[in-house]
Amino acid sequence: MHRIVFLFAFPLAAAAQGPGTASLLSNPFAESYQPEVSVSGNVIVGIMLGAASAAVVEDAIAVNATARRGEGFICLEAASRDGIYTSKNEYQVPSEAAGLVRLPYRSQLGDVLREYASERLALLASAGRCDSGSSDYYLVRPSSPGATEDVVIFINSFGATDVFYALDGDADVSACEYISQGRRTTYDFVCRPRISSTAETIDITILRERFGREQPSVGLTIIGAGE
Repeated sequence: MHRIVFLFAFPLAAAAQGPGTASLLSNPFAESYQPEVSVSGNVIVGIMLGAASAAVVEDAIAVNATARRGEGFICLEAASRDGIYTSKNEYQVPSEAAGLVRLPYRSQLGDVLREYASERLALLASAGRCDSGSSDYYLVRPSSPGATEDVVIFINSFGATDVFYALDGDADVSACEYISQGRRTTYDFVCRPRISSTAETIDITILRERFGREQPSVGLTIIGAGE
């Protein structure tokens, strides 16, 4: 499996801030805005509720950390669809935290982020350190309780002509949508799996084909899908 590495920049959030807020471990908080950069990397680029891309501008994103993985560490990555804005930071969830835990996002490029409307910014929260290579992902969502938007998974097809997803235990596969508009440097398909709001974890397989020929599949686990 290919992996994307995104880098970002800002001050360290001090030690544990108590239940409900993760500690930002990256120092400095790093973000990059490079209009001429060409980005390639991971098949899985974002797993989130649709409203999270707007919430990140307000420093109001969270994950449900009840199903704790990765020894309480989280690697949060962000990438604009055009590849111009990217980021990557590590967090640690307080051991006593349960339910929604906010991930402080200390961007100094708020004006840039506001330019990315719905489905033009992908957020990916891996369980564990950023170098762990984890395929367990927290569902990134707005930090306000009760968010009910659809789950979206952003995919870099790497030249595939068709992309599908299959939920664990389901014999059927569903097609993902090709994104035909704009610059598509980091991802070019979006999948919209129907996931129960009460699900604690769910396994998904991403299937890709190029003119009918199968490409390597990618397995992932979404944790903290419910509130």
